[in-house]
Amino acid sequence: MKRLNLINAIGEAVIPIAGLLFFDWGIYFILLFYFIDLIATEVFLYIKVNKIIQFQRIKFAFSLRYGRLLFSSFLALSTIVLAHIATCVIVPNINFYDEFIAFLSYEEMGFPVPQGYILLPLVILGNLQQYKLTFIKTGIYKVVSWKNLILSRRRALFIALIGGVLSIIIAYLFPMIPTFVYVLLIVGIKFYIDAYLTLDKL
Repeated sequence: MKRLNLINAIGEAVIPIAGLLFFDWGIYFILLFYFIDLIATEVFLYIKVNKIIQFQRIKFAFSLRYGRLLFSSFLALSTIVLAHIATCVIVPNINFYDEFIAFLSYEEMGFPVPQGYILLPLVILGNLQQYKLTFIKTGIYKVVSWKNLILSRRRALFIALIGGVLSIIIAYLFPMIPTFVYVLLIVGIKFYIDAYLTLDKL
């Protein structure tokens, strides 16, 4: 399982690095790519927790389960907001609307279809396959604790939030640092979360 998590983490790290080096992806373009994965992961967190509770026949107050899940979702939303603030500090003249439209309408040479519109279903499909192969097929849902699943997710989100705060501080103190350094920081944090804090990815 750890080996599979490492392979998945490497695969997810290669895409933004390749985009940065060969396709002129900017920092916000890469963040949007990660935002889609972040939202999809949150959705599947709800699905996994409900699957665990249903199979293990756990009974407790309704508010307990969804209170913890909603707090996780709040942390995910906070991560997205903080990432926007950090991007404003790193790239002061950025226009988020224009960048978002460019992301949706982006086309690769030889593939004349706006990839932003097909990226969401691809990310959902990837998370669905991961859910089936590493969560259902392996029977993880039969033994894993739903509380540990949520706590693992929180740890990952707290690390992402700390990374966002560090990026803001670094950008204020050292405004001349090129944006690719921040991209490497983002990819590095995401890689660490995927490779070593992957209970929520099961």
